[in-house]
Amino acid sequence: MTIPIVVPTRKTRIQAIFLLKIPSSYTMSHELRTPLNGILGYAQILQRDRITSSKQHDGLSIIYQCGSHLLTLINDVLDISKIEAQKLELYPTDFHFENFLMEVQEICRIKAEQKEIGFSYKALNHLPTAIHADEKRLRQVLVNLLGNAIKFTNKGGVTFKVGVIANDQEQLAIHKIRFQVEDTGVGMTPQQLEKIFLPFEQVGDSSRKAEGTGLGLAISRKIVEMMGGEIKVESTYGEGSQFWFDLDLLEATEWIELEQSKLEKNVIGYQGEQRTILIVDDRWENRAVIVNLLEPIGFQMIEASHGQEGLEKAREFQPDLIITDLTMPVMNGFEMTQCLRNLEVFKNALIIASSASVFSFDRQKSREAGCDDFLPKPVQATELLDQLQHYLGLGWIYKTKDNEELAAQAQNSSTQVSDMVIPPTEKLTSLYQAAKGGYALRIVEEANRIKQLDPKYTIFANQVLKLAEEFDDEAIANLVKPFMV
Repeated sequence: MTIPIVVPTRKTRIQAIFLLKIPSSYTMSHELRTPLNGILGYAQILQRDRITSSKQHDGLSIIYQCGSHLLTLINDVLDISKIEAQKLELYPTDFHFENFLMEVQEICRIKAEQKEIGFSYKALNHLPTAIHADEKRLRQVLVNLLGNAIKFTNKGGVTFKVGVIANDQEQLAIHKIRFQVEDTGVGMTPQQLEKIFLPFEQVGDSSRKAEGTGLGLAISRKIVEMMGGEIKVESTYGEGSQFWFDLDLLEATEWIELEQSKLEKNVIGYQGEQRTILIVDDRWENRAVIVNLLEPIGFQMIEASHGQEGLEKAREFQPDLIITDLTMPVMNGFEMTQCLRNLEVFKNALIIASSASVFSFDRQKSREAGCDDFLPKPVQATELLDQLQHYLGLGWIYKTKDNEELAAQAQNSSTQVSDMVIPPTEKLTSLYQAAKGGYALRIVEEANRIKQLDPKYTIFANQVLKLAEEFDDEAIANLVKPFMV
């Protein structure tokens, strides 16, 4: 008897993912998102580096945007399972609309340039400055529609249009905004149009099908429906396609330009005494992202590689705040948090869970274990700083034109070493080691840290920064060496 061999299709292989148990989905989420934490984290760290050139900064922006897009693609597979379970939710916030659209354009323009096709954006009329919507989900829909248009266009180009088509007469703050994507691509037949919004369905030749999951349009349609709209499409085979949807969006009238401008400035420090933060994570790259984001602006950072070590470091250093991963060997983050809460000295300690998991039960479980909040990975610098500001009551010091000019004046002055106030030896050790090792970025971080210790060290720190800009690590080592006891 011959037993037929059934070879699973690509569609059935992907569908099989959703027959797996939740722990398998959890592992997949964690393993896929964790490497991106390092990529996106260090892109943000290097963007904040003052010695980064304009060209390098542009390149880092592209790395960050493309990494964010990759994260969106990974989330597609997880989102469709949420849709199936009716667990997909929207989280609207106020955000700057023009900046949002520029970011979407930049992501898609890179793709179009790679294919050597045209890409244009048109604001059809005056758009609201800020809107209230789920920024992440709206970006996900637009990047998906534009990405599809670029993928199926080999000549001509793609046009992205956004415009207000109506205003609510009773509530002038509500605008009906149309988002429209046009392409001169392969187009679709009526038969293909009937099934493009079905999960795992893709149209076009096999080479293009391999480029995506086949989930994007299904997810996008559901998101737009949840936002109160409907994706519509017209297409002519061999000539191109047009997708559009209309949304009633609330203008964020209380959104203040000043607040946005602050977010765009580099945080260079905070007011008050130095705070200590313990980061507990078994992946060194995850710890390094947070350490390198926070240490340069004045935080004392303590590291631990698992929960048991985290307990020991917490007892030793009494940190002002703890950031812990959830999944770790020896002792996980849930167990460590529960142990801390059982100790009188840590009953009211500030603990933030940080995980690559996107499942809500992990957030809920971390709350039940005693965590005060949740920080998703890949870690976003603004979100991390917002939580620290909230829980530690911090007042940020921002990089401004005035303090840049003061620093420049100090650096250009003819002040001699003898006129400087030199920090004590224990505050210079890390700087001296960085200079001896030729670690330019670390030197800058240490100089900025010393500057935050006390205003009287500013002239000394600025001299170090000046030498760092000239990549003269030997001069820095010689400057510090006489004060090393």
